[in-house]
Amino acid sequence: MLWLTGGALTICVGMVIGLLALVIYCGAITFWPLPLVQLETVDGSIRLGEVTRRETFALSESAIANFTAPVKEQAERVLDGQPSVRTTRRLLRTGNFKLTGEHFNWVSDFEVAPGGESVPTWALTVERLTWGRFFGTPQQFNLRHSRPTDPAEASLDSVLSFFAANRWRLPAEEGEALDAALADLKEKHARLRAANVEQFLGRFQANEQRQLLGVLGDGTSQALSELTAVQGATDVDVTGVVERWTGPEASWSQFSQHHNAARSRYHRRRKLEKHDIGSLSDRKIETARLRLKQAELDHDVEAVDATQELVSLDLEIEGIEDARESSRAMVEQVRSEYRDNGALVAAGEKILQMIEEDIRKQLETPQSRAASLQQEIGELPPAVQERVAEYREVRGSERKRAEGIKEEINELNDENSRYSIVLVTADGQEVPHELSEIVRAYPANQLGWGQKASVYASRWYEFLMDDPRSANQEGGVFPAIWGTVAMTVIMSLFVVPFGVLASLYLREYAKGGLLISAVRIAINNLAGVPSIVFGVFGLGFFCYTFGAFIDGGPERAGITPWPAPMWFLVLTVLVVIAVAAFLLSIFSLSAKQAVAPRWKQIASRGATCLWLIASVMVVALIVLTPFFDGFYEAHEHNPKFGKGGLLWASLTLALLTLPVVIVSTEEALSAVPNSLREGSYACGAGKWQTIARIVLPHAVPGIMTGMILAMARGAGEVAPLMLVGALKYVPELPVDGLFPYVHPDRSFMHLGFHIYDVGFQSQDSEGAKPMVYTTTLLLIGLIATLNISAVALRSRLKKRFRSGQF
Repeated sequence: MLWLTGGALTICVGMVIGLLALVIYCGAITFWPLPLVQLETVDGSIRLGEVTRRETFALSESAIANFTAPVKEQAERVLDGQPSVRTTRRLLRTGNFKLTGEHFNWVSDFEVAPGGESVPTWALTVERLTWGRFFGTPQQFNLRHSRPTDPAEASLDSVLSFFAANRWRLPAEEGEALDAALADLKEKHARLRAANVEQFLGRFQANEQRQLLGVLGDGTSQALSELTAVQGATDVDVTGVVERWTGPEASWSQFSQHHNAARSRYHRRRKLEKHDIGSLSDRKIETARLRLKQAELDHDVEAVDATQELVSLDLEIEGIEDARESSRAMVEQVRSEYRDNGALVAAGEKILQMIEEDIRKQLETPQSRAASLQQEIGELPPAVQERVAEYREVRGSERKRAEGIKEEINELNDENSRYSIVLVTADGQEVPHELSEIVRAYPANQLGWGQKASVYASRWYEFLMDDPRSANQEGGVFPAIWGTVAMTVIMSLFVVPFGVLASLYLREYAKGGLLISAVRIAINNLAGVPSIVFGVFGLGFFCYTFGAFIDGGPERAGITPWPAPMWFLVLTVLVVIAVAAFLLSIFSLSAKQAVAPRWKQIASRGATCLWLIASVMVVALIVLTPFFDGFYEAHEHNPKFGKGGLLWASLTLALLTLPVVIVSTEEALSAVPNSLREGSYACGAGKWQTIARIVLPHAVPGIMTGMILAMARGAGEVAPLMLVGALKYVPELPVDGLFPYVHPDRSFMHLGFHIYDVGFQSQDSEGAKPMVYTTTLLLIGLIATLNISAVALRSRLKKRFRSGQF
């Protein structure tokens, strides 16, 4: 028996250690940078990538039927007339999915041409924001410089553009007169542009390290030396110059110099888009809309659609008015700067009159409709009109604020678009990449151990602190970490108090009997219910019933409320029952004494029954009330609590782990010696004083054990979360810096669900395997961290109450 039990323990421990070792090894090596290998096969195709796996397989005659002719011929030589032969093959991560439609390729050893395997010195591994990894060799680095616009040239250009765009408004004779008046301006504009182009090009000097290309007005480019030699740079509209470095070494040097700054601008842009516009601006507008919707529901009127149409009309009218002001400003500029050119001034004034007439016609319809809508809104109750004005004000202010932010975003985008690197694939395709779209790049075959460690640490930091990308297969899992911790903590806050209270009643107050035995059996059976059943219950009760009731009252939850007379009738009956129960409770105060009369004992039992009936009636009055329309009635099309969220997920898992806490707490309470209770009673303490000051402090280590087990069980569950709140990707965290800071109605990401999504819902199953192991390792580490913290707290409590150890 000793050998049998010891052997069983050894096998169990071995399996656990083996599982952990596999997860740790596979998860730890995921981010280690691998060298790049280039393989040229016998059919002439060239593949460049990382070797992620090697294996042997059985090559048979039936397996070579679909091979190309050269590969089939080579396979037949390997078979040499045998039905099957064991050979080796490598799984090559080739990346470049946008070009090839494949992430991985198997390459057998017999497919590789003699001398076809090489390790390119300048092959780069490029990790991109989209489309996964790219493998190629740097060929060019381009840095574009836009020609700064001189104010005088810009003024002339705007005048010429204005007349060119509106010449069609003039009759033929007046148009010809305008052309004659503009001839001098065009000549002046050409001279001024030529001087500015000459001054701009003088800033660049050609050298052996880089080429200079002029960017023309039509978007084409030409070598600057050829442009100036053949046409003369001042004869054409040169809008910019491109500095081009050619060759792997020069391109990589420039990339290394500019990449960090480009990524900083990208992160600045993302912050503006996600936080300043996405979180703040959209949230303010949505809040104002919901307040308007609530006012609409409170006063039984319709105002939201009319208000949104009015806002759209305001925007349309404002745009037309801006165009009018722009035309007026342009004609005023012509009057002030070209007063001596009478034909030009006259043409400008006539064009302005025509524009004014067109704008007047354009404004008729929207202004008429806006006036009609304002009249309708003016007939609404004052409270609704106040909300309409608030909504229009918020929309206007946030739009102006967003325009300023978008200008900064456009500036950042324009700056980042100046830098690009051209990479050449193994089969010769040239692919340009903007530096801001490249997360990380490195020459894989030139890295030393220190550089590999730097890339490894950088990938781990990104994994822990960044958002996911590329369908969750790359990037980070910070939202999933945050969601997992938040859900586990909230679950613990629910399950521990309720579990401890239930255990206290079962162990300290309840008397043994059929009912208590049935409750204990139910608790034990509850621990064996499949977790998906809890998920279905959470979805049906918490989300679709309780949450819908909170949002919109009984009708939103699918419950038909009582009519008002019936509700008041039941309320009256409730008051009568409650008064009767109260009086019976007073009369039966001494019913627990052995000398209590029989009628007092009957009164005590009657009072208990009446209190139970009153409790049921209270619940019925709340659920079936006709006077409650919910706290979030305006969220009709986007429920706040009537859908999956952090709160409902935490409550569902609290129910799932409740039996664990109850059983472990009961054991901890039973482990407290009865002598301690008896000593407390002997000193004059009451029942609750004994429990609060003697029993619970000694049982706390055992209660902590139950909490540890509940946290470990709840943090690793996935099936219920798929139904009650966990999603593939959520842009907003359930706990953030925006008031009220904790958002229990939001959906969230979870590490367990992330593992399921990456491992089983990914289009690239091979590429997902390393991330599955790494995320599993992180989840194990997170649970271990939470458990170690709880164990440390339990150890401190054990030192204080050694007799209550569990």
